[in-house]
Amino acid sequence: MTKRFRRMSESDIKSIIVDLDRWALGQLGAKLTWAILEERFGYSRQSMQAKTEIKAAYDNAKYALSGGLVKTKEQTSKENEQLLCEIERLKKEVEEYKRKESLWKKRWQCIAFHIRQKGMQVQVIDQEIPKGEDSPTERETTNILRPFDKVIPPSGRV
Repeated sequence: MTKRFRRMSESDIKSIIVDLDRWALGQLGAKLTWAILEERFGYSRQSMQAKTEIKAAYDNAKYALSGGLVKTKEQTSKENEQLLCEIERLKKEVEEYKRKESLWKKRWQCIAFHIRQKGMQVQVIDQEIPKGEDSPTERETTNILRPFDKVIPPSGRV
């Protein structure tokens, strides 16, 4: 037994085109077939294909869906979750860098204070390495700065 389809009005055509445009944007899922449209609107594939506007909207939606231009709600949700997770990780990373920067500033304030206590000026010590002399390697720098990593004992003053 075959199905009986009714005639299509202008408002029906516009309604189908609106839905096909939503499909092209991924709002109605990632799978689109004429059979789905037949079921959804109650018109035959042939009668919908005969309307050039519907055929063009269908082709556009199929192209958008097949070309990966549109993501399903599940894909978008998963991508959003991944991005939110990455944002949280980056926020924590920034906070850690801020904490380290704060410790670094305190450390150099202490060093500057003790340099001044010895009668020197930080500007005298904080100078470029003279030309012709090699900069210390990272390992040498670590060895030079290692004593400064210790807690500075309180001064004998009360």
